[in-house]
Amino acid sequence: MNSKASQDTARDVVTSHGVLTENPEELFHGTGWRVARAVLREALLRLWNDDAFGLAGNVAFRALLALFPFLIFTSALTAFVGDRSMANDLVDFLIAIVPSPLIEPIVSEIEQVMTVPRGGVLSIGILLTIWFAVGGVDGVRVGLNRAYGIRETRSILVIYGVQVAMVILASLALVLVGYLLVLAPRAGSWLHDLIPDFDPASVTIRLIRFPASATIFIVALFAAHVILPARRTMFSNIWPGVVFTAVAWTLLATVFSYYVRSFGTYASYYAGLAGIIAALYFMYLAALLLIFGGELNRALRIRRLARALSD
Repeated sequence: MNSKASQDTARDVVTSHGVLTENPEELFHGTGWRVARAVLREALLRLWNDDAFGLAGNVAFRALLALFPFLIFTSALTAFVGDRSMANDLVDFLIAIVPSPLIEPIVSEIEQVMTVPRGGVLSIGILLTIWFAVGGVDGVRVGLNRAYGIRETRSILVIYGVQVAMVILASLALVLVGYLLVLAPRAGSWLHDLIPDFDPASVTIRLIRFPASATIFIVALFAAHVILPARRTMFSNIWPGVVFTAVAWTLLATVFSYYVRSFGTYASYYAGLAGIIAALYFMYLAALLLIFGGELNRALRIRRLARALSD
């Protein structure tokens, strides 16, 4: 009797926090595969209820507008703190880590905007990047606030400062990659001095490409979930959504690349804009998965809260 009463109390309390599943018993007290099904159902319902589809479209559109100014600014900043060869290496690195069917239609444009010298490009690039990119970051902020059930209490200045910091930190992270690309051949020589049998030629840009991009990827996801929402969340409440987003983005890039390469018919509908439209679709789906990671964390937190109240 007491167990039944405690379950009813848990259901009443947690439901008041916004559970959307009509019959949440599996979410609260289920076991095995039923838990995964219930959590995914609740996260999907919340994704629709929080208008994540509209927010993802805003994020994708603003990200596409910010793409070229961001690349110009990053290239100029890399050349400013290093040299032009470092900036060129960074161009090759960025092109290599993006799925080829998405990047090939706009490779020439990217190389042009990142390699053509421009006067005052650093100041103009940062202004354009901040102006366009902040809008996309703001869409992620709103989406994660809704996903975690958080009401925004920060001032406009604080919000804008956080979003600008996220954009600049992203550029600095890529500049750090530029340094790693320069240090890669030297690292091989240092290892050869320490271990004479080591082949210094084995340390190449290709070798550090995956760990560098994966590290930036994971750190950026954690930063989005920690910094952008209006309330700090414990690591245990964040990592499931981050891991899901990282895996889902990897699968999305693979599947979407295969689709564009094998079945995509964008050229027949959009002619010369086919590459841009394909990139826009990819960014839309990627933004949707990012917000869904927050919704997944919220569903898992609801389950933990219900079980804690029952106990």
